[in-house]
Amino acid sequence: MTIRATWAFNGQTKTILGNWHRLWCLLFGPLYYLFKGMWLWAILSLLTANGLWIGFPLFNRAVVLRHYHRKGWVQE
Repeated sequence: MTIRATWAFNGQTKTILGNWHRLWCLLFGPLYYLFKGMWLWAILSLLTANGLWIGFPLFNRAVVLRHYHRKGWVQE
């Protein structure tokens, strides 16, 4: 299930989570968060060896949704 969001400022629509987000987070760890623009999470993931390998992928949905919500994106 993909999750799309709209930025309230200009109406831009973006897919923020795809069907395989947990797999990408598990395989690429910090690079996944860098690609999403989440610098602090990328550093944290790198320092904790990808969140003890399983932790970050399990909570990835909540982390990414909260990040985009704080930036002003509204989930559709």
